[in-house]
Amino acid sequence: MNAVPTEAELRRQRFDFNPWFFSGESTAGEKEAQAQYQALLHRLYGVSVGANCFLAPSASITGSPGDALQMGRDGFVAAGAYITGSVVLGDNCTINPYATIRVKFRCGHGVRIGAYACIVGFNHGFDRIEIPIYEQPHTSKGIILGDDIWVGAQVTIVDGVTVGSHAILAGGAVVTRDVPDYAIVGGNPAKIIRMRNRTGDVIK
Repeated sequence: MNAVPTEAELRRQRFDFNPWFFSGESTAGEKEAQAQYQALLHRLYGVSVGANCFLAPSASITGSPGDALQMGRDGFVAAGAYITGSVVLGDNCTINPYATIRVKFRCGHGVRIGAYACIVGFNHGFDRIEIPIYEQPHTSKGIILGDDIWVGAQVTIVDGVTVGSHAILAGGAVVTRDVPDYAIVGGNPAKIIRMRNRTGDVIK
């Protein structure tokens, strides 16, 4: 039978999965430990984050100098997230548990990325049929998001997509083409449901 978790373990779990509590509830020692962790990621991989950010130690954040996470102020990365390569986020951006963001991703300010979202800015080459796909070169156009965007849980965004500012990507959407400003999209492949900046505009 497993031992009962300690109070310290429960606090770490709370902050990892609910990072918005960290700034208001953490002790001076916990804040110092987080600062040391961010410094370690900076030294090892070139990760750089602004003031008042939290990076869950249970997330996998890796890369190399010049090709690693860069985040503005007042953001967080929650438990189990997988972030690697050139990922650049503005201020007030949040990545919820178990989201994946890989390679050549850019977003503006105020972007919310839901749990289990998958954002991968590269693709496997597959043009040649005489050799295995894994031996063919990767391609990478990158993914760009504007400002003030809500990416719902379990959303997939494929390489080459640009999402306009103030858009909402509904939970489970598979976004395979560009999304205009203020659009709400959903489905697989994702289609525009309606526009937030126009009333009575439901697209079927």
